[in-house]
Amino acid sequence: MSRVTNPFRLLARKLKRRMSNYSPAAFPDTVSCGAFYDARNSLFSGDDMMILEYSGSEVQCQLFERAISLLVPIGKIIDLGCGFGHLASYLDEKSIPYKSYHGIDVSKQMVTKAGNRFKGRTSVSFEVRDILTNPFAKESFDTGYVLSVLGYPIGENPIRTMMEIIEKMFSSCRVGIVFSHVASDRKGGLSFTTVPEDLALRCERELGAKTELDDDGTDFTYLLSLRH
Repeated sequence: MSRVTNPFRLLARKLKRRMSNYSPAAFPDTVSCGAFYDARNSLFSGDDMMILEYSGSEVQCQLFERAISLLVPIGKIIDLGCGFGHLASYLDEKSIPYKSYHGIDVSKQMVTKAGNRFKGRTSVSFEVRDILTNPFAKESFDTGYVLSVLGYPIGENPIRTMMEIIEKMFSSCRVGIVFSHVASDRKGGLSFTTVPEDLALRCERELGAKTELDDDGTDFTYLLSLRH
């Protein structure tokens, strides 16, 4: 007896293959960005790294290590683009103390899952929030992190959108923030890149920040810390 293949299972497989290789050229707004990651969450449920577009957990951990070397997390932490709360997990695994951790994301599904994973932890919280339309008050937190978040261009003027996100995060943190971005001319297929030194100078000029770069000149991802 021949087995009848469910055509919807084949469709799901095709969708997964297409989505795994699909990178939007840009997002018109942050709502669209959240919808994109909600879709990935539905298709790749159970595979955090695939959903978040990391090649593996070791790459994510290396980014976290670089970030906290630039800016040691202290006091109240804000994590923009928190995903599933992996930064909080990393800090716990490394026994790095902090007073509280608050993760925000525009993906409703990821925030829900992150909240479930940390259920019962009163010092760890998550929220669906767009900092562009709903910013925090000045110095609401001590240290902030924006990691693997700014790689897609958003809006009609992506640089302006990115700078607005950085400015609102910087204002909300008493000590400072660290963020990652992708450097120009180091990897093909990246549509939204910046020159590390140029972005550092812009942050100094426009935000009055004291900057420090983590950039080896080879890796396409670099990190920049801003301190008050």
